[in-house]
Amino acid sequence: MFFVWNDRRIHFVDEGSGPALVFLHGLGGNADNWLNQRRFFARTRRVLSLDFPGHGQSEGRDVGFRSYWHVIEGLLEHVGLSSTVICGLSKGARAGLALAARRPMRVDRIIVVSAFMHLAPDDEAKRLALYDILAQKDGARSWANQLLDSMGVANRPAIVRGFLKSLDAIDPEHIQSIFRELITYDQRPELKDVSCPALLVRGEEDGFVPSYCIEELHHGLTNSQVVRLPACGHLPYLEDPTGFNILVSDFVA
Repeated sequence: MFFVWNDRRIHFVDEGSGPALVFLHGLGGNADNWLNQRRFFARTRRVLSLDFPGHGQSEGRDVGFRSYWHVIEGLLEHVGLSSTVICGLSKGARAGLALAARRPMRVDRIIVVSAFMHLAPDDEAKRLALYDILAQKDGARSWANQLLDSMGVANRPAIVRGFLKSLDAIDPEHIQSIFRELITYDQRPELKDVSCPALLVRGEEDGFVPSYCIEELHHGLTNSQVVRLPACGHLPYLEDPTGFNILVSDFVA
């Protein structure tokens, strides 16, 4: 399915019926990243997931991250939802928090997975250097391998295969541009305006998002709880989909 936002065709998936739950993918991802969750929750809920501009089947590689929350709101308006629960990974979680800060009535609850609002200078420099590899000739494979290792998922063969396969569909220049925007955008001041309950999820094997980031989120949000998963890295919804689905189910029940 598609809807039109600012003259761009935005792809989304709409499944099931019941209370709404929207899944938002991370940088370079798409709606299919959430297949395990879509199949599980569509039995009891209306589940929506979209491809952010310039990702998956959506147009709009010229659209910056700071406009992503408008796209989420556009999806809700298109399908006739006044509000929803949101579950987002990394960049997707940040877009969901941006919507919750600006349109509190739109977000009933939010699950924030593996996200940072800002990075310390040393951590920022290291991650920018990693994404600079994308600008090198034939650098995508090297970038992917280093990123997988940093995220703590290099020992998960299925995830590695899927990630490497997805390299054919990404635009390195677009991914690098969005990541630079994420790095330079300190979103912490917005957290005070997020009033809905928030579940903050961190895989303890995640070396890409530093551990202090979840504490900053917890401190900045007025109504949040933290869950740390000792046996997971950056992608707990893929590493342990059953456990992750139960965690989300309990929070939204």
